[in-house]
Amino acid sequence: MYREPHLNEKNKECVELWHEWHKSFEDLEKRHTEETKHLRKKWCKCVDEMSEMIHQEFLTNPRYKDLQM
Repeated sequence: MYREPHLNEKNKECVELWHEWHKSFEDLEKRHTEETKHLRKKWCKCVDEMSEMIHQEFLTNPRYKDLQM
């Protein structure tokens, strides 16, 4: 999906966390447990970190220097 391997690794980590959270969330008995809330927070943190990584890649990678926005 991304040209940069570190972004692909982070993306994979976030996807796995999302699936783990979603599986827990689908179970009506587990939906509002602390475990499910914790999984959601972990996923949110992962996505925030990935967003920052993408931003830094855009700012520092010469490939994106002349990209028109």
